[in-house]
Amino acid sequence: MNILGSVRKYFGKTAPSAPPPSAEAQVVTVDAGILIREAAAELGRERYAEAIALYEKAIAARPEAAGGYIGLGFTHFRLGQLAPAITALQNAVARDPQSVDGLYMLGKACLAAGQGDSAEQAWQKLHLLEPAFEHVYVDHCLLLFSRGKADEAMALISKGIDHHPQNANFHFYLGNLLAEAGDYSGALNAYSAARAIVPPWPDLLSNIATALRQTGQLDASIEALKAAADLAPDSAPILSNYLMGIQYSDKFSKQEKFDALQVFAERFESQLLGQWGNYRNDTNPDRKLKIGYVSGDFRNHSLAFFIEPVLRNHDRSAFEIHCYYSHPSFDNVSANIKALADQWHDIFQIPDEALAQKIRADGIDILIDLSGHTGHNRLLAFARKPAPIQMTWLGYQASTGLRAIDFRVTDEAMDPTGTSEAYHSETLLRLPISGAFTPSPQSPPVNPLSALDGRPFMFGCLNNPSKITDEAIHLWARILTGVPNSQLMIGNATADVIARISSLFALHHVGVDRLSFQPRVSLAGYLALHNQIDLALDTFPYNGGTTTFHSLWMGVPLIALAGDTSLSRVGISMMNGLGLPEFCANTADEYVERAVWHATHPPELDTVRQSMRAKMEALNHHMALGVTSSLESAFREQWHTWCAQSSRS
Repeated sequence: MNILGSVRKYFGKTAPSAPPPSAEAQVVTVDAGILIREAAAELGRERYAEAIALYEKAIAARPEAAGGYIGLGFTHFRLGQLAPAITALQNAVARDPQSVDGLYMLGKACLAAGQGDSAEQAWQKLHLLEPAFEHVYVDHCLLLFSRGKADEAMALISKGIDHHPQNANFHFYLGNLLAEAGDYSGALNAYSAARAIVPPWPDLLSNIATALRQTGQLDASIEALKAAADLAPDSAPILSNYLMGIQYSDKFSKQEKFDALQVFAERFESQLLGQWGNYRNDTNPDRKLKIGYVSGDFRNHSLAFFIEPVLRNHDRSAFEIHCYYSHPSFDNVSANIKALADQWHDIFQIPDEALAQKIRADGIDILIDLSGHTGHNRLLAFARKPAPIQMTWLGYQASTGLRAIDFRVTDEAMDPTGTSEAYHSETLLRLPISGAFTPSPQSPPVNPLSALDGRPFMFGCLNNPSKITDEAIHLWARILTGVPNSQLMIGNATADVIARISSLFALHHVGVDRLSFQPRVSLAGYLALHNQIDLALDTFPYNGGTTTFHSLWMGVPLIALAGDTSLSRVGISMMNGLGLPEFCANTADEYVERAVWHATHPPELDTVRQSMRAKMEALNHHMALGVTSSLESAFREQWHTWCAQSSRS
């Protein structure tokens, strides 16, 4: 599960609601105090109507006091009656501006009603009045994060730790924020602090595992994921994280990975089969279709480079496009994607059952999962099969394991016929082109090959370090040995990544002086790094995706090793698609030989470099139109089939 995943994944369950505030001390008259105590007792019994009546009597007895209003507001909040809750709590705070209980509950009610500004204002006042008020830190932190104020959220939760250093959850949330910012080493330190306070709980172990994977500690990550899944066998997000983790590993066979997916389906999908069917969709085969895309990555995320060109080129006369967004934050990329959709649905706070009902009510004909087992996925909504036809595509190049998902969109290069059908619960829907890419407008021009200037030849891998396996380092060491004085650039390098990779290269007698480690940088800085790289080395068995497209756009071809899964065939698919099979290898030895040959023929390599941008421009234009057209044809064909089957049943 991608670390850039949902707040549900990275922040765990929301903090429990504060108990009904004790307001007796604020009430002078005995009668009002008795009424409030009786109301609180009724509230504890979940006799809400009786509680409301008693709180209203208390207010009538002592209208200038805040206590009755706080209790009344809390009760309405519990019932989901947000407007009267906010009114009551505003009355409470007007009568006692220093009521921390009133401010806390006012913030919660405003937040639930979508009034983020008002919630922030209430909680900021609370912090000034009572900096040690423990309950508010989690809620306020989540609010700030969801509003794109990650730095403020981190400062706030750090302040909470200062006041409550033994609150393990605060360390946990700090770790999640650090992970969101890409500081996985810092996240691991924060998680260790939480673990030192209380025994590890499943969400903590799962997030530790993700941070370990991001720092390249894959074996330790999978161990932590297994421990988390053992502690929480009924947690779909945690099991999804485990399933995602083993996709990175070459120590699990295709069959073992598929068996694990079937465990997920048996555990979570089998009990939902009764919700399938009974669709009310119009069975006219040629009418305008409603297409739903579901993802938590409609934001500053690699998926945006691939989904935007498709959304932009959809035929709106034949298809109505709905985007269901399952992440709490909304950024400029989200705004761009929202503008490309006919209907936009924020679904982060909608439970899976309610989401499935909403999708049915929206009349979606074809529903497409763009996440698989990565972060923010809504696979349990798909497991309820709310749409007649369901597909998975783009964000996760493997089976979901769910029978409720009818098709996985792919192509012949990624999934050659006969090689992977047995490892899919879905039918493979092979398109002529299965993906499109939009390059960043921040891209600098392609420069001449740096090695032509007499500088040491620079290999490069800017992929996520979690994809760098021991076997990859073994082959890269052979390549560096075969090209004297050459160097290898490693991107996204934290202290943990540097230590791990340096030690592994040392085992192959390659010194750290041959390695150039680069920290995580902005997109513009990341693209500029390609001007220093002469030849990229792809990772395996989990190939680069977005990084491969960026590399080729920047004129840097890569050596790709063909594998036996979709995830391990991205590189050769791209290089063959550009007419560059000489950069593709079928064996480990060939991978090394091709890298060494191209590194020792810089003029020929520069010729390829200077041609790449034009090839990518032509390919991107062709892909954007081609993938959208072929996808729409597949939508229509499958819809015709479903309509024909429905008419016979």
